[in-house]
Amino acid sequence: MVAVGETSLMSLRQALVFFALILALQVGVSFLGYRYLTLASEYRARNLVHLGLMHRSLEILQQNPALGQEPARELHGILESASEQARWCINNLSGIERQGFRLLGAAPAFEICEKGLAGAIHTDELLLSMMRGETATTEGSSSPFALNVKLTDGVKRLQELSLSFRPYVDQVEERLVRVVKGGTALISLCLVMFFVFLARQMARAWHLHSDQARQLNRMSQRVTAAMGASKDGFAIFDEENRLLTCNDTYRELSHSCPEKVIPGMTLPEILADAVAAGHYALNGMSPQDYVNNYNQRVLSHDYRTETQLELSGDRHIISRVNETDFGDKVVTRTCITELVRNEREQRCAAEALQEAKDRLEQQSLSDPLTQLPNRRHLDRELARRLETESVALVRIDLDRFKKINDILGHEAGDYVLCHVADVLRAHTKAGDVPARVGGDEFVVLCRSGTTLRQAETLAQRVLEAVLQPVAWGNKRCNFGASFGVAHGEPGTISASELLSNADAALYRAKASGRAAVEVFTPEMRAQALEERALSDRLPYAIEQGEITPYYHTQHDARSWQLAGVEVLARWEHPDLGVLTPDKFLGIAKQLGLEAELDGCIFDTAVAQMNSLRAEGILVPRVAFNVSAPRIMQPSFIESVRARIPDHRENFAFEILESISCEDEGEALIFCIDALKDMGFQIDVDDFGSGHASINGVLNIEPDALKIDRNIIFPLGKSERAERMVASVVDLAHTLDVKIIAEGVDTIEKAKTLGEIGCDILQGFYFSKPRSFEALKQNLMRLDRDWARVESEG
Repeated sequence: MVAVGETSLMSLRQALVFFALILALQVGVSFLGYRYLTLASEYRARNLVHLGLMHRSLEILQQNPALGQEPARELHGILESASEQARWCINNLSGIERQGFRLLGAAPAFEICEKGLAGAIHTDELLLSMMRGETATTEGSSSPFALNVKLTDGVKRLQELSLSFRPYVDQVEERLVRVVKGGTALISLCLVMFFVFLARQMARAWHLHSDQARQLNRMSQRVTAAMGASKDGFAIFDEENRLLTCNDTYRELSHSCPEKVIPGMTLPEILADAVAAGHYALNGMSPQDYVNNYNQRVLSHDYRTETQLELSGDRHIISRVNETDFGDKVVTRTCITELVRNEREQRCAAEALQEAKDRLEQQSLSDPLTQLPNRRHLDRELARRLETESVALVRIDLDRFKKINDILGHEAGDYVLCHVADVLRAHTKAGDVPARVGGDEFVVLCRSGTTLRQAETLAQRVLEAVLQPVAWGNKRCNFGASFGVAHGEPGTISASELLSNADAALYRAKASGRAAVEVFTPEMRAQALEERALSDRLPYAIEQGEITPYYHTQHDARSWQLAGVEVLARWEHPDLGVLTPDKFLGIAKQLGLEAELDGCIFDTAVAQMNSLRAEGILVPRVAFNVSAPRIMQPSFIESVRARIPDHRENFAFEILESISCEDEGEALIFCIDALKDMGFQIDVDDFGSGHASINGVLNIEPDALKIDRNIIFPLGKSERAERMVASVVDLAHTLDVKIIAEGVDTIEKAKTLGEIGCDILQGFYFSKPRSFEALKQNLMRLDRDWARVESEG
């Protein structure tokens, strides 16, 4: 219906424009008709004047065959007047008027005027020459009488042109009258059509108005029904802010007494009455200020897209105001109480979550057991300080801590860690950051301005405190600590490099016998870089076969014949040459490559021994070095079973005695028994250097004891050393265990050990550790020598 109304309105506007155009055309036709008829009349009058002037000129010429001065001047004035008439007909028209006359057929008339003007000028020139007396005495064609004849002919031509001009003027008038009549008739017809169209449009508009009234009535009923059914409050105010209509929901959301909200009330009146009734939560504002603020917004037309209001009883609504072009306002009110309450609960939950997050963040920066800062906290603080100041730190690693956990239990271990944390708190000052960064690893980040010497002093104090006895229940916890101290300047070292320097000093402290303090030096850094380079290459070296077995021969103590070989791992480094195990075994342990390293040595040694056996060269006994913790690893037994499937009675494992056999307990005995069950022999290496008891050796029941070289070296110089060796030999023979003496470097020691009763000798006197190729050549040479001796004997 609205579209139809707009279409009718558009048609009416077009009709009015058409009517205005018709009126404009009517006025234009009337004006132009009047104008052109006036001009035509003017042309006719001037034509009559011109024609009369020509008659008068002819009369003067006929009366004066020889013109005198006076007749000539009169004739000159007449010709000037005639020229003026012709000139007016040509020049007194605009371009549009001239074009209009041409369309009416007046073009020949203009040409006549131009010819008449030119003829008048020529005739006037002849007359002027006569008036100046230039022809008074001339004869012939230039005599006064001859010129009189020429003037008469010229005036007659002008008279003829004047007579020929009039028919054209009549023709133009006739055509102009027809145009005006035809235009008037056409315009009148258009006016008739317009009034017919206007009458039809008025009838259509009346019907449209009736339809619109019905539609508006229907729409009003729909709006009323929608307002009544809407869950939102809905109201309409006029341009004076007076209520026109609203639904019940609007009344309920606008006043504590909904019946008081009636049409005709203004917005400020409704608000003031509702505030007085306690409908709104004023939140500390006075009722008058609350009403004034609202009225100010209404007066300034400050209608926001949405305004949230709080009602009494913790209720909340959103008020929306939309203003029409006519100043009417459509107000809606939506109850959002549940939404606000949910948002409040969510906000409280978010705040609680943030508090929990903050607590977790704080917890993430501290160690839960010792309550010291953790590695993350230390890294942050260390990086921050290194940006602007020099830093000193002490790295601490507990010694024999694993034994406490294994023997006394993890509760005792936790007690020791907390005790160490208390020691660090007691010996550090404000600004120091003691932190636990690993299982039994601690770091003290010294406060600003601490020198390297002061950090070392701090480490010494902590070491003395840590070495004090600690009791767990009725048992004593025996442990110590090693310390590494390092110092760094801002901009010259990173946090990771400074920690690495402290690690290098710590490793030096452990290598020097533990329970010591070492300060980082550039030499340690060079060693650390070397170890890092070896660490980077070791996996590749294992893969490429750079780790290879070397063999140290063992000989019968009486005949000095070959009794076996000890397999020693060597790294044939392409740049550094042949490296001994002390250079890379620790690295392999740190990288978790012990199994790969053992597998490489086992595979190669077994293959090489098999190749010797295939050539008829028998090595009676092949011994591998292995630590007790390595034997107890789950993968070791299966690896040995797979890599040494045959002739196991010819292979032995030398267990380092430096780790107490009693401390390892039943687990070690179980693994050793498993190796024995598979047919392998068991030796105890470096016997006499550690702290194993005879009872521990008896539990292992080895096949041989290898006396430590430090006991063998003094032979020949110390009777005490000889007595000690003899005692060990007697003990071993009592237990039916063979004795292997290593470190034999002279023939005198070899003979002495044979006389004492040792079974097997090993040392540089017989050979140095050598590659498989050198061993093979040596064995082949020995076979030839023994064969020659036997043939000679």
